[in-house]
Amino acid sequence: MCHVLIIEDEWLIGEHIEAIARDSGASSVDRAVSEREAVRAALAHPPAIILSDVNLAEGTGPAAVWAIRTHLGPCPVIFITGAPEACEQCDYAHAILNKPLEPLRIEQAFREVAPV
Repeated sequence: MCHVLIIEDEWLIGEHIEAIARDSGASSVDRAVSEREAVRAALAHPPAIILSDVNLAEGTGPAAVWAIRTHLGPCPVIFITGAPEACEQCDYAHAILNKPLEPLRIEQAFREVAPV
């Protein structure tokens, strides 16, 4: 089982990322559009992988991931963002990918961290 949490506030982008995650082996997916919603979702159903944007309408992806990691411990994180410079302090990130989405790069990064 590979449960994924997608933190993305743009619905269409979130749909695209979810399709890529499922095609890459995600067995279940939760989606969150805000920092608070992401933390709540992760605590309710801990993810094996987090795919996160940086800038959200409410809060930030890195702040959500920090809170999740504080409660649940380390978890592979892939940031998919138009603001990669905002992830400079995210030394725990497996990958920091630029938008626009590049499905093959997302799939490759996902498969590198997905549990076998």
